Amino acid sequence: MVATSRLRASVVCEAEGHLLVVRLRDPESGVVAVYPPGGGVEPGERPADTARREALEETGLRVRIDPASELVRTYPFCWGGVDYDVTTHYFGASLEDPFEKVIPKVIDVDYNLGAEWLPVSEALEAMALHPEIASACARVVRQTNRSAWQKHPNAAGPAGTLLAIHDQFRVASQRLSLLLAREGAADLRWVARAFMPLAQTLHHHHHAEEVMLFPLVERRTGVAPERLVSDHEALTTAIAAVEDSLSATGDEDRATAAVATFAEVLVDHLDREEALVIPVLLEMAPAEAWALIHGA
Repeated sequence: MVATSRLRASVVCEAEGHLLVVRLRDPESGVVAVYPPGGGVEPGERPADTARREALEETGLRVRIDPASELVRTYPFCWGGVDYDVTTHYFGASLEDPFEKVIPKVIDVDYNLGAEWLPVSEALEAMALHPEIASACARVVRQTNRSAWQKHPNAAGPAGTLLAIHDQFRVASQRLSLLLAREGAADLRWVARAFMPLAQTLHHHHHAEEVMLFPLVERRTGVAPERLVSDHEALTTAIAAVEDSLSATGDEDRATAAVATFAEVLVDHLDREEALVIPVLLEMAPAEAWALIHGA
């Protein structure tokens, strides 16, 4: 069966460390899930205008769209028993009116159970039922917040260091894909040798985070970053798959698929971790943050 094409637009609106979401109940399956506000692009309508309109209709809130933050993703999606091939334009957005934690319910379709503000990390976790949507929202959140994080007076501390390390991981994964495309099956062992330092550094970095950084985050927020730990486990599996695919088998397609999966899992995790951890680190002066990370 051929999936029905659908063009959509959604807003990724963050305020006071919270993300604007709507809870929708699938009219066919009855499953309730969390989504960013959004909906179908009408004929002659620009995606940015759709995102703004749908946010107002679904939440009652007026938002200001940032066109430069636009991120387009295509993915399969099932709604109401129908399979769709969805293309969604995601836009970072800010509130036009003052932030209010409680959002009155609007008159909308029956399957809209209401809008709410969730802490960013909790919202992204709740969206994980649909990984493509959670990944896109995390990417927009990072792009929107990045400049503000770097301008923060405490950015010279561990927050800035963590962002720099993460950027190196992103670049390294991109280089690995380029190297594989260049070398092909001619010498996968060469690609394996290039991958080894990245894999070892990631293992060391994850261990250090779980021993020193994540306990600090839990103490400051009262919430254990269990999803980030499970992300590390998923990355360990993805790393092993890359190493196995590069073990001189000559199967370029298998290696390419493994590297692509690794890069996707890695970047999604980095985005999710930054959304939770960076605001916590920026709350503290650099000296205090470093001392607490090292258990002083």
